[in-house]
Amino acid sequence: MNRPMSRAGRLSVFFALSSVLALSIARGEELSPEAYQKAKAAVVEVLVNGHLNGTGWIGDAKGLIITAGHVVEQPDRRFEITSPTLGRKEAKLLAVDLGHDLALLSIAPRKEGYPALKVAEKSPPPGAAVFIIGTPLYRHGLLATGSVAGPETAFEYYADRFNEVVPIAAVVPRGLSGGPWLNAAGEAVGVQSGVMSQNSVPIGIAFASPLPAIRGLLERKKSAATPTLGLIVEELWTQDRKTMDRFGLKTEGLIVKTVLPDGPAARGGVKEADLIIAADGKPVRLTADLMRIVYAKQPGQPLELTLQRPDGAGQTKATVNLGKLEVAWP
Repeated sequence: MNRPMSRAGRLSVFFALSSVLALSIARGEELSPEAYQKAKAAVVEVLVNGHLNGTGWIGDAKGLIITAGHVVEQPDRRFEITSPTLGRKEAKLLAVDLGHDLALLSIAPRKEGYPALKVAEKSPPPGAAVFIIGTPLYRHGLLATGSVAGPETAFEYYADRFNEVVPIAAVVPRGLSGGPWLNAAGEAVGVQSGVMSQNSVPIGIAFASPLPAIRGLLERKKSAATPTLGLIVEELWTQDRKTMDRFGLKTEGLIVKTVLPDGPAARGGVKEADLIIAADGKPVRLTADLMRIVYAKQPGQPLELTLQRPDGAGQTKATVNLGKLEVAWP
């Protein structure tokens, strides 16, 4: 349930959005009315079992539609899209890329084709203004703005998996998931995926599926094969003092918070409270260190983890045969 926001909270959001917009205008990075109208014509709303679950957009004139993976929920749902210009149409789930929270739908082709968004050739740099069109909190066809917040992709755990994402400085309400992030030319550079939150309240950083993954899904039109360890980790230095003291003051690594039952890590002998200090012999200090090594492999390939057990129990190695996130999808 959405609770009413305090006056201070409303002012904070207002000034945050105003600052981003002012920065974009100062740099001459505005989305022109013409680009907005063209992009809006390609944006659709995604219905799952008749419920408005999020936003999507047409990425190909033949009727291919991109949205967020978590918007489609499960492969056995009934999918539709709707828009003011296209009306309500049945859609088919073609593929997913769960490591980047992406899904690909299709609608029946038509002779004149569909208004499709152009996909950009390159990702915008840090600080560049970006724009999103979608359906925040069931308000239709609204435009919001933000700016690219980092030079590299990050790995965030939500929707029951790690997702490789681009951080964007923006306040993004629910309902925009699956919507296109656009550059100033009106080209798609990302797909809205998630948000950073504290106590379930968004705090001004959104997560977007990265451009290369979008291009890849549109080109291959089949599901990705994303490797997974089947566990959740957090950086040791983010833990409480009691947890840190179990490994020693200057120890660095990733503490295993959850091992998914019967997953690859569990079968490889990894336990909760283990500390991962290396993967395939390479030290891992940050979550991204580990996940980049994982994502460079294929499902079924082995990954050797060097583990430090807590309370002076010493080091051990575990070989994990990576699983596949999309195993139950088309």
